[in-house]
Amino acid sequence: MCPCLNHNNRAQLRRRQTFTLAAMRPIFRKYKSSDYAACEALVSEAWAFDKNFPPQELADIAKCLYTKGSVVSSNYQKVVEIDGHVVGFIFGLNEMKPQPKGRLLFGLSITWRLLRTKHTDKDRKKALLVALSKHQANRAKILGKDKSEIVLFVVAKEHQGLGYGQTLLSEFLAQCKTSGVHSVIVETNTLGASGFYEKIGFQHLANFDSPLHAYATRDGQACLYEYKHSN
Repeated sequence: MCPCLNHNNRAQLRRRQTFTLAAMRPIFRKYKSSDYAACEALVSEAWAFDKNFPPQELADIAKCLYTKGSVVSSNYQKVVEIDGHVVGFIFGLNEMKPQPKGRLLFGLSITWRLLRTKHTDKDRKKALLVALSKHQANRAKILGKDKSEIVLFVVAKEHQGLGYGQTLLSEFLAQCKTSGVHSVIVETNTLGASGFYEKIGFQHLANFDSPLHAYATRDGQACLYEYKHSN
């Protein structure tokens, strides 16, 4: 510290440094409805929706499908916040907890919204609906209904590698284990986060065909991984 600083200046500098450190400290908390826009923005950045789902109105529907669809399909929702900004989140489904409601109504609303779009040609609309249908059907051949799962999990690129994602994930897995859940599933892609999940103990369960994944990861392979809790 500069020797020319007097006592008052040093005290002010320490307070400023303390405030800066406190502002940068991650806060892990429950998801609130006011966090939605930030979560959707993180999803859009992670999967480049504006680029992979043209035109813009179709990209907006796809973002809503992934993000809002995951909100209504989960009963565990937490975010990590830094300096007042959400930089990551996890939405999970715990099969031992009360199941979320509203998934059917949401699915109908998305279909209706897609059919009513004015600037998307019929072929693009049909292709997305077919992709959704095939994706769900092929997943269902492997998984049972309402299996505990990481529904959606995103951390901003600039905040990856700092342990925030590990904390979000560990807390969800711990809640599942405490509830009596034996294993947790995650859907990912060979060109996505499969390597991350392997490093923390998930094991490859199965591959499945997904035209939905092909929108964002054209050369990848949709797959499911499973984390089994030790006794």
